[in-house]
Amino acid sequence: MHNRVIVGGTFETLHEGHRKLLRLALSAGRQVYIGLTSDRFARKGKNYDCSPFSSRKKKLEQFLGKELARVKIFKIDDVYGPTLQDDFDAIVVSEETKGRAEEINRIRRSKGLKPLEIISIPILNAEDLKKISCERIKTGVIDKLGMRRRPVAIAVGSTNPTKLKGVEKVAKRIFRKFRLSGIEVTRKVPEQPFEDDTIMGAVERAKSAKQKLKADYGIGLESGLFKFAGRFFDCQWCAVYDGERVTLGFSMGFEVSTELVDEVRRSRSTMNDVFANLSGVESIGRKKGAIGYLSHGLAERKEMSEQAFLCAMIPRLSAPNYGANAHRK
Repeated sequence: MHNRVIVGGTFETLHEGHRKLLRLALSAGRQVYIGLTSDRFARKGKNYDCSPFSSRKKKLEQFLGKELARVKIFKIDDVYGPTLQDDFDAIVVSEETKGRAEEINRIRRSKGLKPLEIISIPILNAEDLKKISCERIKTGVIDKLGMRRRPVAIAVGSTNPTKLKGVEKVAKRIFRKFRLSGIEVTRKVPEQPFEDDTIMGAVERAKSAKQKLKADYGIGLESGLFKFAGRFFDCQWCAVYDGERVTLGFSMGFEVSTELVDEVRRSRSTMNDVFANLSGVESIGRKKGAIGYLSHGLAERKEMSEQAFLCAMIPRLSAPNYGANAHRK
């Protein structure tokens, strides 16, 4: 345990992420110094109203309880506080502000001061797998524990029933409450994409769907042909866009003959067009798909959508979160 540990923040709403940060600071130091932002600094760049310094300090003191005896709360008016001159042993931050702590250490070294040990925690996610933040609490999207106040809005960049059913099946296992909508979107990629165009098409669908329907998540699903070890495979890619980052996943793939690929290229048609002609099933891509025809009904296209969507959500599911694990089936 360190002798002197410092942590800073606005601590508006004092949500679960804040509490975890403070608990870590208390466990890391005998003396804990909490830099609480001034009213001027707290309101800088915020899209919501911040409580006065005195109110935020009082809530901090109530949370700290008996630990207050070894804590000093003081006002800071910038991102550095006293860290550039005072002698601390460690600084506690979230992954989101770790870069600032590294900057503080660079400045300390330039001044001949010893660097602080950086103790960081991952960004804490709410049950919708998006980060807990004051803004989301203030706007009524989540509560202080990270639980959703209204259903998660999921927008799929397609009205294809197989894609919608695939996404819905997985969403039921991830989210407690959600609202699923499909919308047709324009794409710049060819109707029958190959290789990287497939991924680009999925990303375009996801971003466009989120923007058009103002959803929490935009989902893009795109099937394409990929060449591995000299052979062609049909698989589906999924892109999930939350307004900040895109995560990707893809489905099982099945081999397609070179002759069929040549026919697709020669006729400038799609795999769905080719198999619709072979099977006599109109709009086969909106039903069991080529995989349904080739597997004699043992597999269906919606299963590819399920797999691709689930795989695209894995980076989000593996992040620390509150509430979501409690209701997954």
